[in-house]
Amino acid sequence: MRKIISILLALSLFLSLSLTAFAAFTDFDDSHWAASYVNALVAEGTINGFEDGSFRPAGTVTRAEFVKMIGNGSTRFEKDFDDVPSSHWAYEYIMTSGLDPVYDNTFMPSQPITRGEVAVLLWKRAGSPAGVTVPPIIHRQGTNYDAISWVYSNSIMTGDDNIDLRLSDTLTRAEAAALIIRSRSVGASTKKTNFFTAVDPKVLETAYNSFKLVDKAYDENATLTNGELAMAAARIISDQDNPDYPGVSATISFEHKYAQPLNMLTRYYLGAEKDTAEYADKNATVKEAIMALTFSTLRSSYTPIKYDANGALYENAGTVNENEAKFLRAAYQNGITLSDSMVMDLDKEITLKEFSALLLEFDGFSGFTTFVTTAKASIPKDFKINTNIGAYPSTSTSYRIILSGIPSKVYETPFIDALNAPVAAYNITNPFDGIFNGIFTQWYANAKSKGVEISIMSSPVLSASCSTGYSFRVNLKVVDAGDATKLADIIKCADETIGSVAIADGTELWLDVNTGKPFNDVTFPFENVFVNQII
Repeated sequence: MRKIISILLALSLFLSLSLTAFAAFTDFDDSHWAASYVNALVAEGTINGFEDGSFRPAGTVTRAEFVKMIGNGSTRFEKDFDDVPSSHWAYEYIMTSGLDPVYDNTFMPSQPITRGEVAVLLWKRAGSPAGVTVPPIIHRQGTNYDAISWVYSNSIMTGDDNIDLRLSDTLTRAEAAALIIRSRSVGASTKKTNFFTAVDPKVLETAYNSFKLVDKAYDENATLTNGELAMAAARIISDQDNPDYPGVSATISFEHKYAQPLNMLTRYYLGAEKDTAEYADKNATVKEAIMALTFSTLRSSYTPIKYDANGALYENAGTVNENEAKFLRAAYQNGITLSDSMVMDLDKEITLKEFSALLLEFDGFSGFTTFVTTAKASIPKDFKINTNIGAYPSTSTSYRIILSGIPSKVYETPFIDALNAPVAAYNITNPFDGIFNGIFTQWYANAKSKGVEISIMSSPVLSASCSTGYSFRVNLKVVDAGDATKLADIIKCADETIGSVAIADGTELWLDVNTGKPFNDVTFPFENVFVNQII
């Protein structure tokens, strides 16, 4: 009798588990792309449907919901969170989750979880593996480089374009299930993501044409000479088409188009024996490209690039001098590669496609395009190229480069009375950016004299020549409005409509500031400067 009862109980339990594991949802079945992932978590009991029988695969996941989906962790927080009572439905999951509080001792269980938070938690649950490094354009999207490298390298989270992981975005219930199961499947045989082969070739071509560092049309199979490579490095350092070599030494020691930029590289790491026309005309290798881009990025980046001066470098680097080894170490330790690992053929001649991939990787450190914020002190900041070329504004060809973090309306709104496309003005406004920045220094000082604290962010890439001078498309932030209530209180405006725009503490505007006179002197009197458009 007991045996029969045991069999019946076992059968009952099996049927119960089967119904739980393969429960039918009213809005979700095996035809859904995430069916296998969801079914796996349903079988575990960490995913349930809603009371109406739905699963809601497109529903946004909260922090509490995600930690239930991933299940209990192996360690427990030492004390309760201020906003999670023991009666909370997800209390046990939260207390063993390992998910960091939002701030102080606050968990915020009902707040949507971000993809960045998920990436870090998945990495923790995998044992916080170290030693996985992917290019900086990927791992520097977050602050936990190890976690971001791990989820990208193992194809857990790669983004729609294999570049932008959208770490600040929320995610759906279906996406959450997929990420959890993928993270658990990582092993020695897991196929690694190779940035070079994963990224859209059109993105590589766009990057090459936007940075404008090499004097030849893009052909992905074409090669690059050491002279052309040296000029590219000089342009990165100076942020100019005709480099002025700021902070570096460079002379013309032989007759050649690229003699001066090559001399710069030979002084700092290549050695005097390569300061020749023969070396300038020789095709550059992958190793030479990595060294040149590391040197120029270290010299120009406003974001620190950390590396161990005595640490590892590429295993097949060959014989290199002390300075060459330094740059190869910095690149290696920061994930610069054209492979799905840190092993690659460094001695092969580099193609323009490979060079473009390296440019994107190095741009990921901080960005090659500089904006200056004029406030209490002039603070330079680099911006990265926008790699989401599918979302480029229709006016993108009118600008030298489309940058990440700049609203589309900034590119889409035409300059008033522009004589030509903004890209045409760059060759004047960029070499003389110090003179133009003087306008914003005067504006800041004028506002300060009225008790108003502001900051103005500007760059030559957002400028145009007009019949009344030059217009700069700038970002204005009002830190402290003082007694000012409208824009005209702090700067001259083209008309009353613009001047009456309200300002207060925290106001942020994009607007066009016109010099009020053509560029035929070294200064622009502040009384001529005016705002002629709010973007």
